[in-house]
Amino acid sequence: MIDILKQGLVITGIGMGLVFVMIFVLWGIMALLVWITNPKEKKVKKVEVLEEIDQDPAELDVPSIVLVEEEEYQRLAASIAVAYALKRPRPQSFSPAAQVEQSSGWLSVGRTQQLLSRNRGRNS
Repeated sequence: MIDILKQGLVITGIGMGLVFVMIFVLWGIMALLVWITNPKEKKVKKVEVLEEIDQDPAELDVPSIVLVEEEEYQRLAASIAVAYALKRPRPQSFSPAAQVEQSSGWLSVGRTQQLLSRNRGRNS
């Protein structure tokens, strides 16, 4: 009896050991695939700025900032809201023809039996 128990424990230990070994092997394979498939980072040379620009901002060719008034923001918000409302799908209304549907006689008999039976489930 003890020998059978020892043999069962050995087989259980070997099986559990193999499971954990395979988990670690699969983890290693996944880590290797991630390392292989990720793009390598290229070394970027940093360029230091050696001289500062001491120019007047008016001399630089920089576009000026256009100030937008409050009314422009309101118009823009309204146009975005209208565009969003037009893009959304409209809810479908139910037509009376779709609501009226003929059910089969078998279904009606089954529902009647279910309502009249004392058990609220399938009839046995």
